[in-house]
Amino acid sequence: MRALAVGLTVSMSILAGCATPPSAGGDVPLAAFFDCARDRGVLISAHRAVLDDSTPENSLAGIRATGAAIRPALLEIDVTRTRDGALVLMHDETLDRTTTGRGRVADHTLEQLRATRLIDGAGKVTDAPPPTLREALDLAGKVGSIVTLDFKSSGSDGEILTQQVIAETRAASAAKRTVLIVYNDSDALRLAALAPEMMISVPVSSAGHLATLVKGGLEARRILAWTGTRAENPALWASLREAGVEPMFGTLGAPGRRADDRYAADGDPSEYRGLAKAGVAVIGTDAPKVVKAVLAETVDAPSTCKLP
Repeated sequence: MRALAVGLTVSMSILAGCATPPSAGGDVPLAAFFDCARDRGVLISAHRAVLDDSTPENSLAGIRATGAAIRPALLEIDVTRTRDGALVLMHDETLDRTTTGRGRVADHTLEQLRATRLIDGAGKVTDAPPPTLREALDLAGKVGSIVTLDFKSSGSDGEILTQQVIAETRAASAAKRTVLIVYNDSDALRLAALAPEMMISVPVSSAGHLATLVKGGLEARRILAWTGTRAENPALWASLREAGVEPMFGTLGAPGRRADDRYAADGDPSEYRGLAKAGVAVIGTDAPKVVKAVLAETVDAPSTCKLP
């Protein structure tokens, strides 16, 4: 019964948070920052907010360390719901890989989840529990970072989660520094209408594809264009830049197969410089410290752009 009561409270708070959204076509504070950064250098997006093996993924420690080491950083974090409707950071459906707990996140209450402890990249058990989304948003603001939120936005469960994520982001006064991640056009256009003050990260495969998104109602200035992790595409990156859109390329992925590991294999990960020269505006990586060291002044330059 308690879980049901919490669920009803959450549902009502979702409706309250989304009842009077900002009007479409209004101010998108983060867009101006990206426009400035695109002309000055490369931004680093830390996958799951991990700085290195000493920081657990999707953790406050990772947000704090990455935000201190890279200014400004993009912190990509994963959001899901507990059994009693709380929003927490967790990539997997289960607790097994990244915490001392076991079983599905959706089968645990927030109290049960907070009794577990995060495990860092080296396999060490830390003294920190999985954080809530609100804790993550508040800390990211304090360290001057942009948050990119990855969550299940499709399907009936995804609709509830989407509404709740938007409401919580607004309640934290974090919408002006948040990017919502989607994986298809329909979700991009739906979220564009639900959260007109936020930027959207969406896969873009061509100039024509970008035109389709814009025609559908997603303004170009609100798009962070995800261009994948496999093939480098300078022609696409150039066309996106010409349209006023930031191209993002991922060197992240499965250990041993990701570009981060391939670049580091010979001890000289200079390939990141090639990405910057080819027009990438944002590099999504599992090795943010390495990217910063290689690109040096190129990734420090956007710090002159004003975050909202």
